[in-house]
Amino acid sequence: MNHFLHRAGFIVAASIPLFVLPARISEGQWKDPVNLIGSEIVIFMMSLTCWYAIHLIQQQYRRWPGLLLSVLCCCILSNVFYFTFNPIFKDFPFRTAQNPIGIKLLMLSSRGVLISIILIPAAYFLKRDRDARSQRKENERLAIERVKIENRLLDQAVTERTQALRQTLSTLEVSQEILEHQLYIQSRLVASITHDIRGPFKYLLIISEEICRLAQKQEYEQIGSYTMELNKSLETMYGFVNNILEFTKLPVHQKLDRSQRINLAQIVKDKLKLFDGIISTNSNQVHLDIDPLIFVTSNPSFLGIVIHNLLDNANKNGRNGLIKIGASADQLVTLLTIENAGSIAREIVEWVNLKSGHTYPPVGTTETQGIGLILVREITSLLEVNFQMESSNNKTKVLLTFSGHNTDSQQDATEIRPI
Repeated sequence: MNHFLHRAGFIVAASIPLFVLPARISEGQWKDPVNLIGSEIVIFMMSLTCWYAIHLIQQQYRRWPGLLLSVLCCCILSNVFYFTFNPIFKDFPFRTAQNPIGIKLLMLSSRGVLISIILIPAAYFLKRDRDARSQRKENERLAIERVKIENRLLDQAVTERTQALRQTLSTLEVSQEILEHQLYIQSRLVASITHDIRGPFKYLLIISEEICRLAQKQEYEQIGSYTMELNKSLETMYGFVNNILEFTKLPVHQKLDRSQRINLAQIVKDKLKLFDGIISTNSNQVHLDIDPLIFVTSNPSFLGIVIHNLLDNANKNGRNGLIKIGASADQLVTLLTIENAGSIAREIVEWVNLKSGHTYPPVGTTETQGIGLILVREITSLLEVNFQMESSNNKTKVLLTFSGHNTDSQQDATEIRPI
């Protein structure tokens, strides 16, 4: 029972004795004020008790059963209060106590009916008002819960969309970085073509002019040697240009999955044939120490580009020196090394050994080293081949580490190639 029920009960219960008070005073009961006040208090207590009883009955029973039980309860309580307090206070409407017991019961019951006529409607409307209030509060609570749920759903939707937007932005940033890196490589390719091919082309023009001059003088014996030199230079340039073209196709065709079993000694020998003329021009020699039965699994085209550029750099960095090429294999890795005379700037060595994804080489690298190291670093990263460089004491050494190996023997395959 809430505070509103108690307050309404006190108001309704107090109105009944006040309602009958003028009639009792007109009958002369004011002459005995103690009895009048006491009987009024008894009527108030009886009305308040009937009020709570009706409320409890309405909670348990609905409609007609609740109505009949409420009237019956008021009749019973009227009799109980009379026979309990009448010896002390003479209760209205009895002016004498000479009536038979049956008449007393009927008159007391009629008084209970009159009280119920006042209390039951008041209790009914109070209950309906209370139910309406409770329903409004429940509706408000449900509305608040609905708003909270909608807010949670909205927050969740905003969070999910924010995460999706962040992922999209992150993907766009990565894509932009990749695109910028590819554009950088393409620009470096153009720079390489203008830097690395211009010189050989000029050399070819000089040879062709010399051949033309010798042909006019009919000095055919010297023409043969120049023709062989021209043929070697053209083969070297063809291999260089072919490497660049193969690499430019990489972002489009993604041919890295075309791996196969490669004889390491044979692919190195094939690339050395392209450098016979150039290596002899720089008065260099090649020391080849690779077991012919060592195999690696990789993409032959791109691995050829790597070896080609490493051999080209080794020849460019030294004159009148020895280029050492070796390979070894154990249970875990296969190691290919290329060592030559001459040193490389510390900044370039640090950049080559850096393992932090797409990074640009030091300023001036492409002007001094060409595009070779950039191609090697990019391709070895894609092939998952560990590429490292060491340079000290006027010697430079590069190391290519392949995961796993395949050898059929460990026989010595050392070959000295004076060029």
